[in-house]
Amino acid sequence: MAARLRVFSRPLSTPVIGCGSSSGLIAARNAAQKSISFSNTLAETAPRVLSLQRDFLRSVPWIKRAYGVMLPVPEMRALLTEAFRAKSGTSEVHTVNRLIVMGRMELEETLMLWKGASHVNNWFDAAQEAKAVADAKPVGFLDSFFEGRPAPNA
Repeated sequence: MAARLRVFSRPLSTPVIGCGSSSGLIAARNAAQKSISFSNTLAETAPRVLSLQRDFLRSVPWIKRAYGVMLPVPEMRALLTEAFRAKSGTSEVHTVNRLIVMGRMELEETLMLWKGASHVNNWFDAAQEAKAVADAKPVGFLDSFFEGRPAPNA
């Protein structure tokens, strides 16, 4: 008996667009979300912002592998979440719409490998540095006194 060669082919349920995830679902949603017209109220922008943030957070493991980011995945996710929280006080609808579109473009450029590794690594380095500066305790008189340094204002 001759051995039979079996070929398995299964149709994809969604088109594979980009390379940011194994199935391309994030890239497909990114393409669909970019085509949505601008929101008229802040309430309409909230689901779009959350969708963008979720897509970024879901893409972190792939971005880490593709660009060789040396940070652990939880820290990368924390830095991205902090970047979204930093913009959470924005109350202008047009500004929020612009930030959403810019965020979608950044995600697409990252997933399609249109950025260099240095661009992605520099963003995470800058975010880490900004977080360190924000978390730094201000130097007061007693801190300087106990360390034997002159007061910061003197």
